Formats: sequence, structure tokens, C-alpha cells
Amino acid sequence: MKSTLQLLAAALLLTATGVHAQGTDYPRAPIKIVAGATPGGTVDTVARLLADSLSTQLKQPVLVDNKPGANGAIAADFVAKAKPDGYTLLLGTSGLSTLPLLQKNLPYNMNRDLAPVAITGFTPFLLFSGPTSQASSVANLIAYAKANPQRMSVGSGDGTTQMVGELFKAATGISVISANYRGGPQMITDIAGGSVDFGFLGATAVLPLAKAGKLRVLAVASDRRLPIAPEVQTLAELGVKDVLMEPWSGLMAPAGTDRAIIQAIERALAVTVQSEAYQKRINEIGSAGRFMGTDAMAAYILAEQKRLEQVTAKAGIKPAD
Repeated sequence: MKSTLQLLAAALLLTATGVHAQGTDYPRAPIKIVAGATPGGTVDTVARLLADSLSTQLKQPVLVDNKPGANGAIAADFVAKAKPDGYTLLLGTSGLSTLPLLQKNLPYNMNRDLAPVAITGFTPFLLFSGPTSQASSVANLIAYAKANPQRMSVGSGDGTTQMVGELFKAATGISVISANYRGGPQMITDIAGGSVDFGFLGATAVLPLAKAGKLRVLAVASDRRLPIAPEVQTLAELGVKDVLMEPWSGLMAPAGTDRAIIQAIERALAVTVQSEAYQKRINEIGSAGRFMGTDAMAAYILAEQKRLEQVTAKAGIKPAD
């Protein structure tokens, strides 16, 4: 019988020979990652980081196809209807879990039409305010809001920002007005200008303006501090429990994609996330590179859906037509 050391050496040798799908010749053509965002933002940046690494590992060109609009629904629907051959992938995000809770009649069903491959990172939200807002700290925000119900306002730019706002209200017992936006830029402008008091967004959008003195960062909605801003305390450290909003990003494939192909991509993504280059770049954009494989990703998404269903039910939020 082979020794444990020999078996380990054999396993390492198999890993070193590549990440191609066992029993197939995948990939034998260029691969496309569809991103539901415009070029230049966090979603697009992550997609291009993954594409560059996968190109090297799978020895085929991996291209990014931007299909923005409808909070990611256009990109998700495109991939859901694509041929399940491993050549069209989706850079999925947490928005996929929130959309069905906020919008009726989506042209696809995420749980039925898309297959998890792997989560490659999380982008925790920062709680921030304007330089003249009464919300100069988390404690001041809560105290003023409790003393002045419905006098403060929280910005909401999409499904995930709306969810974290509801979590924050429930955890603190405050009553504030929700100011709804189609996206983050106008919300940031209004918070910086003082017409809205506070909001939640990712570090890429918030930190540059905070460094310029146009915004104030109050906390991070995560269970750990951000490497890019280690001085910013978590909400839990400041006494606000159970307000976690760490939007995930990762790859998904059309349902029905061969398991061997999904495993090949999953293995390549594991190598990517563990690389020093990926960790460095992902930290620079305010995200955290953390790998979660196919089965763990599926379980995580289902748990998040249940959690967010409870948030919307408690807040009385109904999906719009």
C-alpha cells in the first residue's frame, strides 16, 4: 500500500498539472464573464481581476462583457439563458438575493436558473455621513435620531443599501426617513451636501471623499475591520449588534452546467483568491478576498435569502411590479 506521503505527493502532482475539467477538454475556447455594471466600478474591477487570473490558469482568453442595468438583472438574465457549457459566466453579487424581494416578475429565477461556482470576495459597507450632519459619530446619530424621530434621513441607493438601512434601524430602534436613489453617486452628493444625513456604501465610493473631508466614515458593517481602513471600527465594536452587510461577489454559471466544468473553474478561483496579487488588489478597492467553494456558496446564498426575507417582512417592504 502507498504511504500517506506518497498519496499526498500524487495529489499535489495532479493539482500541478492544471485545473482543466476531468474527463473533458474544457476549456477549448475563450470564456466570457458577464458583469452587471459599467466599466470602472468595484464589480467591473473584480470581474477583470478574475478574468486575468483565469486566463492564465485555464490557458484560454477570459473576457469581461459589461451588461449594466436593472440592478444586475439584465446580466443575470443573459447568463441564465446562455448555453450551459462553461463559456458564459456571471459575476454574481448580493444584489441577486435582494432583487426578488424588491421586484416582481423577474425574467429569471436565481435558484433555478443559475448555478453557484465560488464566492471570491466580500465588500463590507461603510456607514458614513456628511461633514455637517448631526451624525458625527454612531453614538450621536443614534441619540439624535431617538430624540428627534423622523427628522433624520438615510440614503438608499439599491437593494443592498436599503436592506442594511433597515437592519440598522431595527438594531438601534431609531425612526428615520428613507431617501431612495437609483444609485450611489447622487446619494453621496446629497449626503455630502447635507440634504440627507447618512447612508451605507462600499469603501471605493466613500473613502476618497472622506479623505478629502467631504464625508465622514462612522463605522463598517462587518465583523472585522477593513485592511484599507483599519482605523474604522465595526458597528459591533461600537455597540450596535447584528448589522452585517458584506455584499459578496463570485462566479455563477447557467444551471445545467456540467459539474466537472464547475469544479475546474472552482479550483482555479481557489488559486486566484489565495494569490498575493489578488489579495493586494482586492484590499486596495475596499474588499476582502475570501474564498467560498460551490457547495458553501450555495448554502451561504440560501441563508442570506432567508435573513433578508425576515428583514423585508419586518420592515413591511413589498416587491414592486
